[in-house]
Amino acid sequence: MSSLNSKYAGAKTGVFWDIEDCPIPNGLDPVSVYRNIKTALANQGYRGEVTIKAFKEKKTIRNDFELAGINLEIAGDKHGRFTSMYHAFFSWVLQNRDTTNLLIISRDKTEFVTFLQDSVGENYNVLVAESEDPPEKCSKCGVALDKPPFTKKPVFGNEEWFWTSLANGGDPITTITKCKKPKVTQED
Repeated sequence: MSSLNSKYAGAKTGVFWDIEDCPIPNGLDPVSVYRNIKTALANQGYRGEVTIKAFKEKKTIRNDFELAGINLEIAGDKHGRFTSMYHAFFSWVLQNRDTTNLLIISRDKTEFVTFLQDSVGENYNVLVAESEDPPEKCSKCGVALDKPPFTKKPVFGNEEWFWTSLANGGDPITTITKCKKPKVTQED
């Protein structure tokens, strides 16, 4: 169990999932992913209502997502999905002004860094899940995201998962890469 602030334990959790960046792992389906995300959150103390909104490039033939209780939005290419997720995330914040949890599932969490930093406030708890193959460098500071130094405290919010762990109902990452601006040194 995390060091979860009790005010977030019963709060609603809005999940915003880029399916193209973080596809359903082999052997799972939308129903099992939905159930496993709820289990992973509950195991960390988040027991409130969970709403999942997924963003995909193209329409699927079968609508397994809606049957699973996942709202699916066809949003196009990477830029379209990012824009749609951003607007959905902002809408969630406006509609849920009480204490709430926000979970972003995307390959590159740094794309949301500005908005995440602005949203982490007294009523919002930001959680993150990313693929095991994140982009090589932070788009904001240029530091490698998959290399040391490590810290035990997540970069954003209380918890951070690798996508396959979250999709399987697993635990958050215990060592997270810390993003720092590189030091500038002068040569003598």
